[in-house]
Amino acid sequence: MVGKNLIEDFLEFCLSLDASVSKEFIMDSIHNFAVNHFPIIRSGLFLEKEKKLTIIPKNNFNTSEMPPERYLLKEIKANRGLIIEELNNEYKLFPGLEEQDNPSNIIILPLYDGADYIGFLFFYTGTVVELNNLEESVLLLTGKFFSIILNKNILYNKMEQRLAELLTLQNVSDFVNSTLDFEKLIDITLDAIVGLIGLRSCSITVFIDKLFDDVFSRKQKALIASMENKKEIVIDLNKGIYKKLASKRSLISGMVEINDGDDIFSFFPSKEISNNTRYQYIVLPINKGNELYGSINIFDPTLEHLNNIQHNFLESFVNQFSIALQNAKLYRKQEEMANKDGLTGLFNHGYFQNRLSLLLNEKSKWPISLLLLDIDDFKKVNDQYGHLIGDKVLKELAVIFKKYTRDGDLVARYGGEEFAILLPETDLAKADALANRLVKIIDNNKIKLDNERLHITVSMGVAEYTPDQSKEYFIDTVDQLLYQAKDNGKNRVETAE
Repeated sequence: MVGKNLIEDFLEFCLSLDASVSKEFIMDSIHNFAVNHFPIIRSGLFLEKEKKLTIIPKNNFNTSEMPPERYLLKEIKANRGLIIEELNNEYKLFPGLEEQDNPSNIIILPLYDGADYIGFLFFYTGTVVELNNLEESVLLLTGKFFSIILNKNILYNKMEQRLAELLTLQNVSDFVNSTLDFEKLIDITLDAIVGLIGLRSCSITVFIDKLFDDVFSRKQKALIASMENKKEIVIDLNKGIYKKLASKRSLISGMVEINDGDDIFSFFPSKEISNNTRYQYIVLPINKGNELYGSINIFDPTLEHLNNIQHNFLESFVNQFSIALQNAKLYRKQEEMANKDGLTGLFNHGYFQNRLSLLLNEKSKWPISLLLLDIDDFKKVNDQYGHLIGDKVLKELAVIFKKYTRDGDLVARYGGEEFAILLPETDLAKADALANRLVKIIDNNKIKLDNERLHITVSMGVAEYTPDQSKEYFIDTVDQLLYQAKDNGKNRVETAE
C-alpha cells in the first residue's frame, strides 16, 4: 500500500473536518486521504435522499443516464461492512468511470445514520487491492466518520438557515417601522425571499381595486426581467387557485402541470416557463383583517428548493410584510389625497407644478408639450343650473381627459374650470392633434341632465417647451394661447407657432 503512518494521517484527517465545511470539501478531503494510502484513481458518493452521485475528480458523468436500480443498491444495503469487488461485467455497470480510468477493483463503504441506510462511499483502484486488518478498519472508520460529519453538517446548515430566517424576520420587522415606500417595500421583500430560498422566480400580487363582490383587479411585480411586470388582470375569487386561497386564507403548495389556460400560469408570466412541464409552487395569502389583499407566489421548476422551506417561516414573513404593506398603502392614500383634487380625482395645481419642474429637468422626457383648457361660459352653467350641475360637468370632463390620454401623461385640475394636460415625450404636432381631438369629442358630448342634455365646449392653448424658456414663461405662453382661443370665438385650439 502507498504511504506510511496510516493511523496518524487518519487522525489528522479527522481533526481537519468539522460540521461547518461543505459536503464537497469533505469529499475532497476523503479522496486526498485515500489517494495517499491506497491506489485510488477515483472516488464517489451516493446519497439515497438526493439520488445523486458526486465523483472525485469530477468528470463528465451524467447521473441521469444511470437509473438507481443499476447501482447494485440491494447488495450494498444488505452488507453493513466493507465491500471489495473486481470490476467484472456486473460491477462495470457502476457509474462514474471513464475509458482512460481502467480500474481493477471497487471498494464500497455503506453509510448509515444509526440503523438507517443513507448511501455509500466508493473508490476505484488502479491495481488489485488486498487490504490487511488495519487498512480495512481505517476504511470502515472513514465511512462511519463521514456519516457523523455529514449528519452534523446537515444540522449545522439547518441551524444556519434558521438563523438567517430569524435575522431576515428581524430585518423585515425593522423595515415595517422604517419605510412607507410601497415600491421599495415590494423590492426588498422579493430580494429577501429569493435570496433565502435560492430561487430566481418569485412574484408579489397586490389587489388594487375591488370591482365587484368577488372580482378584483391586481398588479403584479416580479423579480426577473423575463416576467411581465405590473401586469393588470381581472381575478375571479370563485375559480382555481384564488378560490382556494380566498377560502383557506393560508399557505397553498403543490405540484402543477402548467398549460396556457391555467390560472396558475398567470402568477408567473415568464419566458422561462414551458408548457406541459411540472412545477412545484407555494402561494401565500396577504391578508388584511378578514379580507384577502394579495399573494406572494413562488415556483420552482427544478423541484430542489421548496421541499426544504419551513412553511411557518414563510407565513411569519408574509405576516410581517402584510403589516408593512398596509402601512405603505395607507400612506400612499394619504399622499394621493394631498396631491389629488377632491372633486374630479385629477391631480391638483400643486402637484402639477412640482411634476412639471421635474420633467423640465429630465431631458430624456423631452419634447414636452402642455395643454391648458378652460370650459367656455362655465359661469352661466353654474348660474342657470346650480353648482351641483357645475360639479357634474367638471367630473365628466375629467373622465374624458383620462380616457383619451396615456398612462404617462398628467391631467390636473389647474383651478376652477381650468385644466392642464402635461404631455412628456410629445412634440407640438402630436399635442395639437390631441387638443383638437378633445375639443371635438367634448363638443359632440352632451351631458345628461334630468330633462335635457347640456352642451359644453372648451377652449385650449397648446405649446411645446423650448430649453431657453423658464417654467413660468412656458406656462404663461400656453395661458396666453388659451385666452387667444377664447377671444377668437371659443370651442377651438390655438397652438404656438
